[in-house]
Amino acid sequence: MSFNIRTILCAIDLSENAELVLMAAVREAAAHDAQIQLLHIIPSFDPAMAIPIVSFMGETRFSQLMEEKKEETEAAIREKIVDLKNRMQENEPDGGTERITDIHVYEGDVVIEILDMAKKLKADILVMGTHGKGITEHAFVGSVARKVLRRTNVPVLLIPGAAR
Repeated sequence: MSFNIRTILCAIDLSENAELVLMAAVREAAAHDAQIQLLHIIPSFDPAMAIPIVSFMGETRFSQLMEEKKEETEAAIREKIVDLKNRMQENEPDGGTERITDIHVYEGDVVIEILDMAKKLKADILVMGTHGKGITEHAFVGSVARKVLRRTNVPVLLIPGAAR
């Protein structure tokens, strides 16, 4: 039985481990002549924390502020991902970062968004780190990798963090 890899979903959290995760995805893409779809999830804002803020600011102003912050955060994350991609290209000119075809940034439950994107893209393999705590405190802790592994039927390549 042969296993064709054409689409790789690479979930990164922008922690120190992100470059290792992206390098693994690039190597897999080069080995299988595949494309890479990068994914970063911004964890949803806890609604319980919003109640006192909404009562102070008003619902309309709060909604406007949240939308502005979401757009700013997405732009900053996209910039960081592009910087990471460019840094990898400098370090490994033949590194294959041209195989990265799209960068997706979404807000929501990290596990659900990863699983939904893998299904939507019909990903052949998922590459992700085992833990991180990057730009967002709880983006990709070890429990995220475990939850994804339990709930997916897509093969997963887990990249452990570098020894500290």
